[in-house]
Amino acid sequence: MLPGLALADESYGEGETGNEGGGGGLVGSTGRPQLLLIHGGSFLYEDPYFEPLTRQRAIDAGFVPHYVSYPLSGIPAAVDRVRAEAARLRAKFGLDRVYAYGSSAGGTLVALLSGDGLVSAAVAKAPITDLATWGWPTEKYGPGYWEALGLDLAGRERLSPMLRPEREPLLVIQGQSDGIVPPEMNEAFAARFPRVTLWKVAGGHTTDRARPFLVSRAMHWLAQIAKHNMGVTKRATPPVPPTP
Repeated sequence: MLPGLALADESYGEGETGNEGGGGGLVGSTGRPQLLLIHGGSFLYEDPYFEPLTRQRAIDAGFVPHYVSYPLSGIPAAVDRVRAEAARLRAKFGLDRVYAYGSSAGGTLVALLSGDGLVSAAVAKAPITDLATWGWPTEKYGPGYWEALGLDLAGRERLSPMLRPEREPLLVIQGQSDGIVPPEMNEAFAARFPRVTLWKVAGGHTTDRARPFLVSRAMHWLAQIAKHNMGVTKRATPPVPPTP
């Protein structure tokens, strides 16, 4: 655990709004950095592995976790939902205390939040950063995939992080053998934006399940930025993640 973000003698209970992940609110936590956690699942499903993989690691890094349940009926509604939750936390705690972590489809939503400056920094594991060229879902779910999720080509371009600004620091974790999100997509994404750090790691799309230490390192990367933003340390640039 990072110095200055220890959770000693804190107690855990239900979140104040019922939105802190079903038992994840940290009592007396208004001074702690707040972390939005957004699951993957091709924008169609919830990921049952996501919360068990991330909850304790987020807490160990000093964050108060807030798990976001977004609509699975359409991508525009999912984007609106996560933006609203980021706005709620910013209004309650201040922008310098709000961060985000997301996986796959959730990583795309997180990249949109950091791109719009709605969180202070974020981590996205295998995000789909170019919805306009992502071919895997039509092969998996059929040609009606995008229409069912409420996006035509113009909408996919509009909501592609690749084609939008990236205003806040974003760490992208990309498995080099990923067969769902092409590594080349996020290599191009990182090359386009100086605020994006690409962390290429071994493994495929679910490399974080096989290598959970990646999640811990990503949480600590975010925690260092939170310490800087909250005045605990002074750092000119965001920390670089350790080599896997």
